Amino acid sequence: MAKKKDEHHGGAWKVAYADFVTAMMALFIVLWIIAPEPNDNKIVYEDEIDTAPPQDTNTQGGEQKTPGEKPGDKMGDAGAAQRMKDLQFIADELIKLLKVDDLEPEPPVDVKLVNETIKITLFDRQKKPFFKTSTSQLTEWGDFVLKNLSYVAVRHDMLLLLDGHTAKGNTDAGDRAESGPWELSVDRAAVSRRRLISFDLKSEQVIRLTGYADTRPLDGMDPKMPANQRLTVHMSVAPK
Repeated sequence: MAKKKDEHHGGAWKVAYADFVTAMMALFIVLWIIAPEPNDNKIVYEDEIDTAPPQDTNTQGGEQKTPGEKPGDKMGDAGAAQRMKDLQFIADELIKLLKVDDLEPEPPVDVKLVNETIKITLFDRQKKPFFKTSTSQLTEWGDFVLKNLSYVAVRHDMLLLLDGHTAKGNTDAGDRAESGPWELSVDRAAVSRRRLISFDLKSEQVIRLTGYADTRPLDGMDPKMPANQRLTVHMSVAPK
């Protein structure tokens, strides 16, 4: 007499499949919870170590930081998060004072948070120039920006680094064709410093002036593009 086959031998795979689906759903839920929220603000976070202002390497009690150690490693994540929150508040305050329109196709100001520093790029746009053509003389807009920048820096006790940049071949240097871009980029940083001080900024709050001429175009941009004509200001909170 033939032995009957087990009619229930095919049910095990269904249990395994159900367990697999349940595990995948749990994974998707975890990934959805920990995914970062989109940032719609003007403030953008970047990692740009070489342009960050020098930090005080000593902590209270003479304790020194290890080279490469990021600020806040020993103070805890909560302290670092609070410092970034404070910087964003300062950056938002500056943006409001400058009344920058988010919808402008070529905004004259760009603000980012970089390594616990506020990086402010002030473009010398054709429609809204910061300096008069091929000179270090400020326009009315440039004067307005520096007045508000000085106000914010004094109010929050900030340290400033000023970097001047030009676009390649976009400087009418005349007899100074070879050195013109270098001199112009330095002059623009120096003039901006003097104007900031005239608006009550303390001279010791500007800790560096640099002129890069046309050697540092914006990332991925043709060095000849007018957008490379700019003044960059790095602001950091003065150590207590």
